[in-house]
Amino acid sequence: MLNFFRKRRKVIFTEDLLNQLFRYSLSLCHHESQAYDLVQSCCEKMLKSEDETMHNKAYMLRVIRNEFVDHCRRNQLELITSADLMDDEENDGLAFNELEQMTIDEQHVDILLASISAKERELLYLWAVEGFSIQEIATLTNIPRGTLLSRLSRMKARLVDDFGHMLKQVS
Repeated sequence: MLNFFRKRRKVIFTEDLLNQLFRYSLSLCHHESQAYDLVQSCCEKMLKSEDETMHNKAYMLRVIRNEFVDHCRRNQLELITSADLMDDEENDGLAFNELEQMTIDEQHVDILLASISAKERELLYLWAVEGFSIQEIATLTNIPRGTLLSRLSRMKARLVDDFGHMLKQVS
């Protein structure tokens, strides 16, 4: 009965926080509508939560990650890159060779992101976009630091091998 009258702390969702949560969700699932669903689910859980200590960004990122993993387990989602899409992008790249300076555009980024797994996208997002240290990511995801370092190293090497020609065009 006392809990009913207890004043709850309001969860404040700033525009900046919601944008960060959305970018993180998008880095995991790579689908805009699913990313919105993950953020909405996280916000609902925060609003229903009784524990005020859990209303922080790190906890929200963990909720989103767990929701994504649960969704993948339920649906056994796999990201498949179409060979036709890759061929079209390579042909488009030839047309840009005549330009004096080439910049990486959204399509190239999409190809790069489609070529890595959800775990690698999460690591890349947290490390490169959010600016977390490897130790912070290890704490957030409960994955050993050494595992994250080796994943990052292997991912960098694989991306350079697969898409090194794009680097030559850009530089």
